[in-house]
Amino acid sequence: MYLRHYQLQRKPFQITTDPAFMWLGEKHAEALATLKYGIQENKGFLLLTGDVGTGKTALIKLLLQQIDVSVLVATVPDPGMEAIDFFNFLADEFGMKRRFVSKGEFLIEFKRLLLAAHAAKRQVLLIVDEAQRLSPDMIEQVRLLSNIELENRKLINIFFVGQTEFNRTLLEESVRAVRQRITVSYHIEPLAEKETAQYIEHRLKVAGARQAIFTPAAIRRIHAFSGGNPRLINILCDHALLTGYSRGVRTIDPAIVQECERELRLPEMRAAEFKEKTASGFVAPGDGAPLSPQGPAGDGPPAWRLPALLVALLLTAFAGIVLYQYRSDPPRRWATEEIAPQSYPAITGAKREAAREAETQPAAPAAPAAPLLAAAGGDAPPREVSRETLRTNPFAQGKIILFFPHNSNELRRDVLEGLDEIAKYLKAEKHLKVRITGYTDSVGPLTYNLSVSQFRANSVRSYLAGKGIEPERLVAVGLGPKDPIASNDTPEGRERNRRVEIEPLRD
Repeated sequence: MYLRHYQLQRKPFQITTDPAFMWLGEKHAEALATLKYGIQENKGFLLLTGDVGTGKTALIKLLLQQIDVSVLVATVPDPGMEAIDFFNFLADEFGMKRRFVSKGEFLIEFKRLLLAAHAAKRQVLLIVDEAQRLSPDMIEQVRLLSNIELENRKLINIFFVGQTEFNRTLLEESVRAVRQRITVSYHIEPLAEKETAQYIEHRLKVAGARQAIFTPAAIRRIHAFSGGNPRLINILCDHALLTGYSRGVRTIDPAIVQECERELRLPEMRAAEFKEKTASGFVAPGDGAPLSPQGPAGDGPPAWRLPALLVALLLTAFAGIVLYQYRSDPPRRWATEEIAPQSYPAITGAKREAAREAETQPAAPAAPAAPLLAAAGGDAPPREVSRETLRTNPFAQGKIILFFPHNSNELRRDVLEGLDEIAKYLKAEKHLKVRITGYTDSVGPLTYNLSVSQFRANSVRSYLAGKGIEPERLVAVGLGPKDPIASNDTPEGRERNRRVEIEPLRD
């Protein structure tokens, strides 16, 4: 309707997924690199979450275009079904060409499929979209598919894609077995204001725009309304273009965006806003009572508003609800403390008594608390590394050490910022490979500590890979309590031993 008016070749803000309009900002590019790494390295369970409309489905479609064509892929768009229906859907997706009446029959044939794929050197990937619709029982059924494996070799990667509430489901005790197996996780956050401007500019350019259509102030207004949600940005921009066309203008200013905001709100929201304003004795120009077929005070709406109102009625329910979901802070992108063991196993017998005695005894003077990000060379104790050193040469003072709090696999934001600088350095020094080694204190069973140290090393490796560093340049190992740098007899010493070390590999 408005293409010729704005000299566009195609509609720029459709809410359907169109690869031609795919825009990869920093967040989406990082998510894509992280997930590609997880698949290439055969990590088993992967997790991608994000709120409604943040671009998860578009990202998955792009991912499938970029992975090896030999990968055998099955996608479940709606997993809210009974177990046997789920298995038959998988059978159809994987081309098994038969229908099953029992779980046992399916598993027998599914194992044959996985072994045949392995013999042909083909990876198998199962993508479960809308994962928040999975019941705890179905999550467990999906997990059991991963139990079909060879020694030291995963035969299937399982990829959960879901809305933010799926993270809460994974915290339930009944699905802890799945939670502890997720090795790569990413949460897509909404776009920042600068990214919103880049996103709008990109879509208009792809659509054929020769000049700016939205003013900077209008884009700021769009970002404030949408909260950086790409789908809401599309809805509001499309509505604004239609309104501008109806008015005969070719530039969208904040006033047009504000008018579209009012029309995209639910009728109940507009009524509540109007009631609040009239109760205060002030109604701003342009504000009015909730719309009716006759309009306020019995006046019919102007003819130019009829198309806009028609569109608004179709989009109102969705846009209003999603808007209010974005008033709360988004969760962290990296949620490793939610997907790995968080507490050490109980210590019994003599070990417990020894630990208790060590905690209460007035031992030798404690070493100073370990900085969160430190460097160490040779036998020198770790010392805090400056930001300037990180920017120029992170390894100038030796290896980089990241320390972990007790009972946590979480890396603090300032540590992640340090990793960002390391990633920039590695991008510049393309010949350089690094070893990422995880360590723990000596509390708890050796097998558990080895697992925790490997997970922490893998988390750091995944983060750097997500920043664009080639996975083959990142070697991650977990050594558990080996090579302590402090005594495990004191809390301070154990804190120093819970660490990940990053050091360059010399040829």
